[in-house]
Amino acid sequence: MADIFVGKQPIYNQNLGVYGYELLFRSGHQNAASFDIASADSATSTTIINSFMDMGLDKLVGNRKAFLNLTEYFLTDDNAMPLMPENVVLEVLEDIEVNKSLVRGLVGLKKRGFTIALDDYIYNPAHKPMLPLASIIKIDIMQLDEKELIKHVKQLSKYKASLLAEKIETLDEFEFCQDLGFEFFQGYFLSKPRIVKGESLPTNKLSLLNLLAILQNPDSDTEELEEAISFDVAISYKILKLINSAFFNTQSKIESIRQAIVMLGRNQLRSWASMLALSNLEDRPSEMMHLAMTRAKMCELLAEKAHQASQESYFTVGLFSALDILMERELVEVIKPLPLSEDVVAALLHKKGVIGEALKCVLAYEVSDFENAQFQNLSANDLFVANVEAVSWSNMVVDTL
Repeated sequence: MADIFVGKQPIYNQNLGVYGYELLFRSGHQNAASFDIASADSATSTTIINSFMDMGLDKLVGNRKAFLNLTEYFLTDDNAMPLMPENVVLEVLEDIEVNKSLVRGLVGLKKRGFTIALDDYIYNPAHKPMLPLASIIKIDIMQLDEKELIKHVKQLSKYKASLLAEKIETLDEFEFCQDLGFEFFQGYFLSKPRIVKGESLPTNKLSLLNLLAILQNPDSDTEELEEAISFDVAISYKILKLINSAFFNTQSKIESIRQAIVMLGRNQLRSWASMLALSNLEDRPSEMMHLAMTRAKMCELLAEKAHQASQESYFTVGLFSALDILMERELVEVIKPLPLSEDVVAALLHKKGVIGEALKCVLAYEVSDFENAQFQNLSANDLFVANVEAVSWSNMVVDTL
């Protein structure tokens, strides 16, 4: 496959579950922002071909919605859209001229069953013919101040379309837009921590850190690991449920944590137990844990593809890179009591060393910054495959649990 990719950005509902993903054309040599208008049709075509034919939509978005940016050609030509309407949202770009041809094309697409969204919408009387046809209206909150945003919400409330706030950078912005009545939210706000200062960690999180300290201690023997995991009934249950599922496909039933240690090995069990322990944080959105799991697995897969040793350390770094998000504390503060190796600490705090290089690559890929997504001598396609496999793996674990 050529070095052409589809960037993904999650779109969340009000409960912070993933409603869909916006798919954007990316190239190994240039970002989508660098395309001129003449190349836009080609970019859209490439996105569609890669997403639905080469890669498989299920691998990219699962059972969620796929949001596609479309140019005028794809919206007005009856034969240009070779897709089935299920799970597809067609976005009308803000710079497309509103005319009879466009409106007629949207009416036809809507009759075929496609969901229509208006992208980067700023209220304009010329756009009025499109409003009754749109099921979703996307508003870039970076373009409006709070008063203008409130005014837009009031103006659009007369239509049946759901409002989607995009370019959300913080959880505070999410909550503000949620209170205004937005139903969907887009941006990288879940990957950025909201730091709570001046308060001690809640008891459940202190207990979690104590457990992580035991799990990550290289001097902990098998008995200590078994005792620490068995003491937490929820984690013990999750480990035994997972290891006896089709995910592992074991030949005989595993009935104890000691048997699990023997089967997986101490290092792998540490990784699994740490991940499942973090999944018990009920006060954080589940998608945050999914983000941490995806980071962990992609770091591990990069190490595997680049033939690096100590792949479990890559998994740990990817997983713990989200501790600031999950704990709402500075990362340096959270990992301080944990007995982590110097290499792991350097990777987490400063992106140093080979493990830090892998983490830096994963974080860049997370925001579709492919220009800075590099690791060792791996090809662009290697990185894409690692990302798809990591997301698929995370989905499987969540579904199993």
